[in-house]
Amino acid sequence: MANDSIGYSGLQITLHWLIAALVLFQFVFHEPIVQAFDDRIDGDMPVPVEETGAWLHVVGGVIILILALIRITVRTRHGVPAVPREHPALLRWIALATHYLLYGFIIGMPLVGAAAWFGGIEAAGAIHSAARFILVPLILVHAAGALVEHFVLRTNVLRRMLVPEKR
Repeated sequence: MANDSIGYSGLQITLHWLIAALVLFQFVFHEPIVQAFDDRIDGDMPVPVEETGAWLHVVGGVIILILALIRITVRTRHGVPAVPREHPALLRWIALATHYLLYGFIIGMPLVGAAAWFGGIEAAGAIHSAARFILVPLILVHAAGALVEHFVLRTNVLRRMLVPEKR
């Protein structure tokens, strides 16, 4: 939902960067969760408490989902700045598509991961693991777009995700 605001609120900015940091954190703890999940599926003993990496990944995913839901609620209530109208239609479409896909991933990946981990659904685990091959390029497109906006197009798009809007 776009509105007339020129920037994001402090809460929106905080949620953006917290989720970004947690997503990166999830990549660090990818291998421990894969090993623990494989052990579970193979019928080995339940994952021991000392398998910290696996549990950190699970908890990180749950936190991402909670923060994503809060972020969508705040987005709905506060609105978001529109993509600059002077941009070509294709660039505006890419920006919007990238944002909606990222929202889909920060909600979908934790849900699919939870189905795999808590439900023992192997197909969900495979989808969750493979989705990172789409998520990583999507994150890179998002970051590159922000940098192009700032350094090439000289817009305030990056700045408005760094400095809260004054109300």
